[in-house]
Amino acid sequence: MQTHPQILIADDDLEDVFIMEMMCKELSFSEHIHFVQDGVTALEYLDALIEKPLPALIVLDLNMPRLTGTQTLELLKKHTRYHSIRVIIYSTFLNEIQKQQCINLGAEAFVIKPDTYEEGLEIMQQFHDCSLGNYPFPIAS
Repeated sequence: MQTHPQILIADDDLEDVFIMEMMCKELSFSEHIHFVQDGVTALEYLDALIEKPLPALIVLDLNMPRLTGTQTLELLKKHTRYHSIRVIIYSTFLNEIQKQQCINLGAEAFVIKPDTYEEGLEIMQQFHDCSLGNYPFPIAS
């Protein structure tokens, strides 16, 4: 098992991405995180990894342009090469209908974006732990 498997994060909020990048640097695993701005770019990135290992974890913002997190999740879980990658939905808000839809599509967990930098550091560490095969988040059910 790799010590630092790659994590792919799709989020269109550039401020959120900047803050997450700072957190990853602070936690010393920024070289193992790749950020994209939407679901289309996430799928293109994965398609380009022909001879490279796939990420161990994909984190999807729910509300993105071009392909929403839900649409991206659905495409990932239908694709034979990507269906086994762990996916977490990461958003500022998630209602019960959206949550149930994501559960049905195969999301492993739901994480609400943090209010503080300290909470964000904890979440980024949990993403990293999750990519290593640990289960710091409640499994969706």
